[in-house]
Amino acid sequence: MVNRPKKKKSKLGMRRTGFIIAFLAPTLFVFCVFYLYPIITVFVTSFCKWDYTNITSPEFFGWNDLWNNYNYIFNKYPFFWEALKNSTKWAIVGAVVQIPIATLIALALSRKVKGIKFVRIVYIIPNMISTAAMGVIFLQLYNPSYGIINPIIRLFNKDFSDSILLLKGPAFVAMTCAYIFFTGTTTLMILGNIMAVPEEIREAAMLDGASGLKQDLHITIPMIKGTLKTVSVLAATSGFLLYNEVYFLTKGAAGTYSISYVIRELAITSPRTQFGRANAVAMIQILAGMVIILVVSFVYSLSYKKEKH
Repeated sequence: MVNRPKKKKSKLGMRRTGFIIAFLAPTLFVFCVFYLYPIITVFVTSFCKWDYTNITSPEFFGWNDLWNNYNYIFNKYPFFWEALKNSTKWAIVGAVVQIPIATLIALALSRKVKGIKFVRIVYIIPNMISTAAMGVIFLQLYNPSYGIINPIIRLFNKDFSDSILLLKGPAFVAMTCAYIFFTGTTTLMILGNIMAVPEEIREAAMLDGASGLKQDLHITIPMIKGTLKTVSVLAATSGFLLYNEVYFLTKGAAGTYSISYVIRELAITSPRTQFGRANAVAMIQILAGMVIILVVSFVYSLSYKKEKH
């Protein structure tokens, strides 16, 4: 009599475990086929000779020459360090500039004022355009013949006639402006979390004399830090992976190479199709993404500790 309930519990536990496994199985299968397998392939082939001479059969370098591809990327490829520096800057700008902008816009859009729903729709429309199309639009804006940027510059420098996308320094700024202010998805994620803050908390703060700005600083923002952490990771990784803007605006000219563009150049546009070397850069990109997640998590953990103290 004593053992029967235990057997029933064990059977119930096994059924629950089986149900969970069955429920997760399709997702795990898709993850393994479309994510895990490609990552393993990239990792393995980054240690292989794989180019136009053996496209269908990568050859392992051997333990003595294991780091050949990485040695080429670090010491011989002319644009890797430039690309890594640029991608790192775009990652930092994404987290440090784009997220505060998105947060301020989300706070403004969360206000209960007349016509705010229409403003939200108008704000989201430009952000529905793909990054490729946006790159083409900015290419026209920066065009020295008929774009809008050169006439503005000539207000301060009458003799200016160059293309801003061909000037080292200004080209990087122009590239950054082409993506940094388009925060539609990020703003929506933050806005959704702001709208989920209980109204009772705001009402209590108002009774205590807290203004809208004080509510934002001391109530809303602390309560949505989890979302801010998530979107910070997304913004930083998006900046690090910047590709479409580079491809459509400069193709790496004037010091604007990115890590993603380096991979394309090695794997596609190179006359010798260097898949192995491209995958070595891809592995560095994957590791950098992990570092970004750790750094952002560390920064937010410090802020959590400060709040507790």
